[in-house]
Amino acid sequence: MPVVTVRASKRPAKGDSLVRKVTEAAGDLLAQSDRVLVVYGKETASIYYEGSEPAPSLPRAS
Repeated sequence: MPVVTVRASKRPAKGDSLVRKVTEAAGDLLAQSDRVLVVYGKETASIYYEGSEPAPSLPRAS
């Protein structure tokens, strides 16, 4: 199962910046896949999705 990893910003930012980045990335992946699973860690999140194609290029959040 392919995976995309999203990391929280290193600079101090709003607390929901990781959630925003993951929501955007998961939405992009849902356009290509029927199922997406998000697993949150301390400062990262892994997004697992069904599909054999490489992950789409995801925009970087600033």
